[in-house]
Amino acid sequence: SGDKIFVSSYRHGCALLQMKGDGVEKIYENKNLNNHLNPSVLIGGLIFGITGDAGYAGGVTCLDFATGALKWTEKSVGTGALMAANGKLIVLSDKGELIIAEASPESFKPIARAQVLGGKCWTAPVLANGRIYCRNSKGDLVCLDVRGGPVASLQH
Repeated sequence: SGDKIFVSSYRHGCALLQMKGDGVEKIYENKNLNNHLNPSVLIGGLIFGITGDAGYAGGVTCLDFATGALKWTEKSVGTGALMAANGKLIVLSDKGELIIAEASPESFKPIARAQVLGGKCWTAPVLANGRIYCRNSKGDLVCLDVRGGPVASLQH
């Protein structure tokens, strides 16, 4: 964002770097977010990402971009994956539950959710032309039409 670069790696944590002339200055470094399989997203001054790896329970984590302060972690999604669209999070849990959630600094706030796949799901969901595509480790692929809105499409 601008001249700042957020980096994160599992087992190492995260850092915010700022470009300074020909160099880089570290603004912060901590263990509040450990991306393994997918990158984080920046929405309105907040970083949302999946922390953890296959060796321990992860979860969706929210950090303050400027300070690195931990806002919250929601462990129910495990080491799944996420993306962002229209100010919302599109999360695929490691067990195949697709969740649309508010990008909130207070807590994980699901709007809609549905079990769409089984098996291990570590690949980020993809939104294209009003459809969400989700894949598991076996190569199973599902496509959900959300052109009528994600809440109507995912709620039972």
